[in-house]
Amino acid sequence: MNSELLIPLLTFGGTLLLVLTGLLNFSVFVRQLRASREQLENARRLLESSRQQPQIQLVQRAMTETSDHLRILIERPYLRPYFYDNKVWKEGDVASCDEVKAMAEFLLSNFASAIIHSAAFPQYPLRGVQQTIRFHLRNSPAMRDFLLEGFDRFQLAGLALLCLKNQTKAETERTCASSSARPARTRLKKRAVKDC
Repeated sequence: MNSELLIPLLTFGGTLLLVLTGLLNFSVFVRQLRASREQLENARRLLESSRQQPQIQLVQRAMTETSDHLRILIERPYLRPYFYDNKVWKEGDVASCDEVKAMAEFLLSNFASAIIHSAAFPQYPLRGVQQTIRFHLRNSPAMRDFLLEGFDRFQLAGLALLCLKNQTKAETERTCASSSARPARTRLKKRAVKDC
């Protein structure tokens, strides 16, 4: 074979091999680029998920705090009318006075916690919690009485609970005036009524 013909063929073959090697490297680079984009997308989704996790936990906590009492009411259905049907406890009822008070305290503690969380975290689903609290305070004399008797225990949330209990500011003022036994408590409640 002629060396003049062999040199251009070898040069063409070498150039072709270099081009093929470059294409293979480029395809590997493109695959790596796609893989890194997918990893970045997964990392972005995980970051977004971790950012939403506290909000999800707050929603879960709100659901738990406003529905924890249902388990107890299922176990003790005779307590239900005191918290849903405006029934006042009387001597001789199936439920003891202590049971009704304990359930009222449990509900109020959960509701107070829900109100405090809604004030601290704007993501907390306040609207649903308010509706639940409003319903129970308006349909449970036991809860209303316990709130007014133990108002000092609910210093932060008690004011909001009083506002949610009543339909209007005037009703809240009447509740504060009629229920207070101590003057300091009356001043505190009257101050709270202005904020309602």
